[in-house]
Amino acid sequence: MACGLRELCHVAWPEEGYPTVDIFGKVNPTPIALLFGLMLVNAYLKDTGVWQHVEQLLDSSSPKLMLLKLCGVSAFTSCVLLNDTTCLVLTPVVLSLCRRRGAQSSIPFLLAISTSSNIGSSLTIIGNPQNALIAAIAPGITFLGFARTMFLPVLVGLALNTLYLLLWFWHDLVFENAAGMEGTQSERSDPDPEVAINVSTGNQKCLWRVYIGAVAAVVTAMVTGWTFSMATDDVALAAGSMLTLVRAMRRRVAGDDGQTETEFALEAIDYSILILFIGQFILVGATVDTGLPQKAFQGILGPCSSDLAAGPGCLLWFSAVVLLLSNLISNVPVILMLDPLLSTQPASTVTSVWVLCAWVATVSGNLTMMGSAANLIVAHAAEREGERGFTATSFSKFAVVPTLLVTALGVFLMLPVGT
Repeated sequence: MACGLRELCHVAWPEEGYPTVDIFGKVNPTPIALLFGLMLVNAYLKDTGVWQHVEQLLDSSSPKLMLLKLCGVSAFTSCVLLNDTTCLVLTPVVLSLCRRRGAQSSIPFLLAISTSSNIGSSLTIIGNPQNALIAAIAPGITFLGFARTMFLPVLVGLALNTLYLLLWFWHDLVFENAAGMEGTQSERSDPDPEVAINVSTGNQKCLWRVYIGAVAAVVTAMVTGWTFSMATDDVALAAGSMLTLVRAMRRRVAGDDGQTETEFALEAIDYSILILFIGQFILVGATVDTGLPQKAFQGILGPCSSDLAAGPGCLLWFSAVVLLLSNLISNVPVILMLDPLLSTQPASTVTSVWVLCAWVATVSGNLTMMGSAANLIVAHAAEREGERGFTATSFSKFAVVPTLLVTALGVFLMLPVGT
């Protein structure tokens, strides 16, 4: 609407010199393509039944042990498969486990998914959309270099957040069915239909194992390509395309006349998320054209705006601004608005400032439920499963203190790279 209004003004009053908006020029295709490719990859991983094995891995008669494992699994999968995807898939799995074990409360486990996913996703440039965007627009950022810088803050931050979860919910971590009763079949996660269909005979079992091995090989090749600094979006799209071909070959050999690859792929894409990010690119890009964000940042940051890495004080003040704005307008718009400012930073420190910005913008998403799309995904997925206790209030009651601690600790651990 904003872009349309500007175009209308340009046509109606050409003498006023209203600028037009290059809508498609505002959209950065790299994070969009990366998201598209990873959605495809995750769909084929789910097709192999891998998340059923994750459910078995997470299951435990001890709620505290289950919480510990959940934090680790959420963080690890998020840094490879995107935090939004992890939250979408793990939420129903964990709620199923909570029902079977008779958990006194599922809130600790839902918080573990959302907060650990956000922290873990900070590790790589493909862990979340804002990291992918930063890697696309910031100079000098590589997959391994980014991961090396983030490793210690993520490790310490995850440990601190997990410890806080355990202490905060110590008395709520109770399983009434801790003896291991598995419940009825209807209470279990629905078995993957592809798994049920394709393992009924010996030949089909062999074919299914070959398919699983091929999927694992493609995913391994995808991660390897990232480590060698290949374009993240191209690698993800290539992996998704290869997996489409692999599944089509398996269907042809097995004589399976079920869902075609076109149908499978189209259903695997969450178009609402892609449209959301495209809309953010256009709206924020048009806003940046006005020059107002740049003036606002220069006024707020003062003398630090010309060199954010001039000293620890400037970096801490910059981190506080990013943390606040990420929870007010979301982290991706903040990154887009910061691009003009950070493009003027000294070449010797601009990469370090961008990496610090990635850490703060991501981890600060744990401060409030609105701070991260991953938090909202967990809330919506939980509501679909009948769990309505995971609200903004219950989230913030726990999250404020550990988020501030984790964010500050990570900033202090990263200060030497920018000063």
